[in-house]
Amino acid sequence: MWNDNAATAARISKKTQDGFSLLEAVVAIFILTIGLLGTAAALSYAIHYGTISRNVTAAKSIIVGQIEEIETLRNSRRLDFKQIANVGGVDNTDATATFNGFSTGFKALSLNPGPDGVNGTDDDLLDPGGDGVFGTGDDFTNPALVRSGYMKQITITNLSISMKKIEIKVRYFGEGGRVGEIAGVCYLNDEGRLTR
Repeated sequence: MWNDNAATAARISKKTQDGFSLLEAVVAIFILTIGLLGTAAALSYAIHYGTISRNVTAAKSIIVGQIEEIETLRNSRRLDFKQIANVGGVDNTDATATFNGFSTGFKALSLNPGPDGVNGTDDDLLDPGGDGVFGTGDDFTNPALVRSGYMKQITITNLSISMKKIEIKVRYFGEGGRVGEIAGVCYLNDEGRLTR
């Protein structure tokens, strides 16, 4: 009897050590493939939205920087309140310096504020040429000064004699030729604050 139990145990042990069948291996590979495809899709999604997030963050920084620059121009009295306007709406009467105004429409974003030292004006892409002096015959528009992937529009609206609405829109270009747009609005009054 004891031998019959040993023979049965040996047969059961042999069956459990046969290994995987081909069907089991194919099913395991199929399940692994589905898992890897899901992981690849998640990585692609993360990279795509990471790029969009980076562009939106940069566009927000551009808007905030431009708003702060306009406030600083007013606070430092470099520009009079009445001079803070778009081209064609600037009032230069009794001003210490002439200002042409902020550009209208979407313009390429520049890495350089141009000869007037103010970002967002028509001279931002102007290069002084070989002599290094603005206003001479060798000045030229330099496309190398463009910050690629971004365009900016500044719209300044007079709400009253002491209040202006400043709207800044930035377009950013993403992958696949997609264009996003973000806007920031602030209100500027004629009360300059001391900056130190």
